[in-house]
Amino acid sequence: MMHGLFDMPTFAYFDFGNIWTGSIYREFNYKIYPLKKDEPPELKTVIWFGKKSIDNVTEEEYYKVLHHEFSAEGYEKLLEELNAEATEFGKTHRTIFY
Repeated sequence: MMHGLFDMPTFAYFDFGNIWTGSIYREFNYKIYPLKKDEPPELKTVIWFGKKSIDNVTEEEYYKVLHHEFSAEGYEKLLEELNAEATEFGKTHRTIFY
């Protein structure tokens, strides 16, 4: 389902405990973790730039870590913030590949 710049699953996907990873502009990367057992439960999103996979990026290399309430409303806020970050990134880093 399209949510602004991103083709993302619905909140139910995360409610089942699944993790989602993606990228846009070839160098804007993100990974969303459903932390249901944390207190309070949250959706944690890590954003990093470059061509490295999350397994090869250290916490110091993260651009930003977003924390949102573990709910459908929190997920909508996460999507809004992720779209805003990607839009800002695209203004200065967007490359057209032919």
